[in-house]
This record gives sequence, C-alpha cells and structure tokens, in this order.
Amino acid sequence: MLSDSFIILKKELRRIFTDRRTLAMLVLLPLLMLPVMYSVMAKMGASRDSDITSFRSTICIYEGIGNETVMGPFIEAISSINTELEIVQLSEVDAIKLAITEKEKELLIVMPDNLHESLAGCSTFDIGVYFNSTADYSQHAYSRISQVMASLNGDIVRERILERDLSEEILTVFTLNEVPMQYDLAKEGSVIGKIISILLPFFIIIYLFVNSMKVGLDTVAGEKERGTLAVTLVNQVSRLSIVIGKMMSVMIAAIVGAASSVIGLIIGSKYFMGMFGASGAAISSYSMSTLHILQFAIVIIPLAVLVASMVLIVSTFARNAKEGQGMIMPVYFVVMIMGMATMQTGDVPPKWMLSTPIINSLLVLKEIFIQGASWSSITTACMSSIVLSAILIYLTLRMFNSEKILFRI
Repeated sequence: MLSDSFIILKKELRRIFTDRRTLAMLVLLPLLMLPVMYSVMAKMGASRDSDITSFRSTICIYEGIGNETVMGPFIEAISSINTELEIVQLSEVDAIKLAITEKEKELLIVMPDNLHESLAGCSTFDIGVYFNSTADYSQHAYSRISQVMASLNGDIVRERILERDLSEEILTVFTLNEVPMQYDLAKEGSVIGKIISILLPFFIIIYLFVNSMKVGLDTVAGEKERGTLAVTLVNQVSRLSIVIGKMMSVMIAAIVGAASSVIGLIIGSKYFMGMFGASGAAISSYSMSTLHILQFAIVIIPLAVLVASMVLIVSTFARNAKEGQGMIMPVYFVVMIMGMATMQTGDVPPKWMLSTPIINSLLVLKEIFIQGASWSSITTACMSSIVLSAILIYLTLRMFNSEKILFRI
C-alpha cells in the first residue's frame, strides 16, 4: 500500500513542481513579494512620520482678558516647537474650532481670564487645547503642546518651591528603576520572540491553507474536470493509496509554500519588526535552539496534514475546481478567524482553546517562539491534529469508494 502511495505521491509532485505557474505561485511569489511589501510599508510609514514631524503647525492662541503681563512664558514655551503661532480674538474662536474640525488649522489654545490672579494665589487653572484627533498634524501638535506645557508646569512649581527656600527634591518622593541595572528578567530572545509569536503563527496557518487550496483543489476536483481521475481509479491501486498519496502531495506543497513565505517574512523581518518598535540588534540577536526547531517541526507537520486533509475532502466532494473554491472559502474564513483569535490571547489562554484543533497548534507555536513550550501542550496539539486528520482521511476514503459521491452530477 505504501509503495502505491509513493507512486501516486511522485506523480502528483512531478505535476506540481514541473508546472512553472504553480511553482511560481508556491515559491517565487511569496519569497519576493513579502520582503518588497514590508519594505514598501516600512518606507511609507517612515516617510509619513518624517512628514508629520517636520510639518510646521498653525497654532492659534486666545490670550484671555487681563493676561498681558503673564503670557510671556507660555508664548515662549509654545514657540519653542516647530509651529506658526497666531494670536486671535474671542470673536474668532468659534470659526477657528470649525477650521480645526475641517483640518484647515491644527490647534487652538484658550487661556482663562485673569490668569495673574491664579498664578499669584497658587490656585489651579485649566487651559483649553482644542485639536482634531483624526488629523495627523493636529494630533502631533497636541502631543507636542502637552509635553511643553507639562514642562512649563514643572518649571513654575520649582520656582514656587525655591521662593519658599525649599529643596526641589521635595517634589520627588521616589524614583522607579533609575539605578542602572538589568530589571527585565525575561529570557534572552523572548522579548523579540513575543513579537514574532503574535504574527508568525497566524501567517503560517494562512500560508498552509492558501497553498493547500492552490494544489489540493486541482488534485481531485481538477482531475474530475480533465477526466484523468477515472484513469487513476481503474489502475490496480487501492483507493486508500490514492488518498494518502494525494494528501501527502498537498501537504508537501503546502509546507514548501509556507516555508517560502516564512523565508520571505524573515528577509523582510527587519522592516515589519521595526514597525513594532524592535531594533535591528534585537532582531539579529533572536535565534531558535535545536530543541525549539525540533518542537516546531513536530507541531507543524501534523498541522499541515490536517490542513491538507480539510482541503482534500472538499476537493473530493466538489464536482469541479470552481465549485471546490466556493465550498472551501467558508472553511478558510473560519481558519482565519482561529488564527486571529490566537493573536489576541494572553499568557494563559482559555481551556477550550487548548483542546481545539488548529487553535491549540497555533498557541503551541507561540510558546515555541517565546521559548516556553511544554511537551504536554505539544503532545496535545499534535494528537488533536492527528485524530482529526485521521477522521477526515477516513471520510475522504469513503467518498472515493462511493462512485455516486465521487462522480456526482
């Protein structure tokens, strides 16, 4: 039986990897597309950040009534940032608010009246700063103004303290982690691994499924259309050998395609990791030990078999490849939702996730990337994938043994 399965496997692999179009879609496209895509995203993001930072914002300020003698420090603080300052009158305030809403101006600062009385009496007063959170330039200007105002507030408080012959240290009761020491006790490489673990398992399951769809739908449903499946069935080969051979070919193609995609991600990692605030040094310092690579392989192979089995059973039931695409898409969306769900889990995921096929494999992959996977969780994930795969292969075999289902009209 195994020899027949390997004959079918060789036939399918020869068909897959001698087709230039399929080979390009499986290997070359993700290998080239992903680094280019992430580099473009990173460069566009950096260009946009640079543009926002260098933009000269228009900040309007209403000085209030009776504040002529005390506005100097405030004007000086606001002018210290990259801004064009406009002094406005009370009658212009409503029009400027509308201009901010329409993204024509960035900021409006409204000072309270008789500010000198509050300053002299050391009483608290509130300054109104109007901005548009949906406008990048306005949001950035608000952030910068908040910083300079906080700094000015600290300067005024220090002056009051010194006027009373008190030490500035009275303002600081204690500091937190100011002594130069290593306070983060996370394992070496696990911090960058945390970022990788959020993204990579999701990408892996998506690439496995997409690549299985590319090959698996053509393996059975496509052969039905071309009339070549009947030729295979009349040979002296058991239906089980055919199913196993085709399933293994889909699995290998999916793994090759996913590996190509992961390599593309690794090449582009310096770009997309930078988008998450990781430095190049942190990225280059991350590595997986031989044990973790072994654990990764132990989890990914049963997962690939499961994905291939899911695609193959749909391909077997479908009349043609087009119908198979329509039938597999709901399954694809469910798998995508599972992948996204694992991105949002914390350090202790719900118990139902740990016992759910596909989800538990993705959770274990996350643990492997942060170098904290246990063999019990790996075993559970692998066994659930194997059991569900066996059920799907059995159902596929039943379909192959039923001419009514296999060649339904």
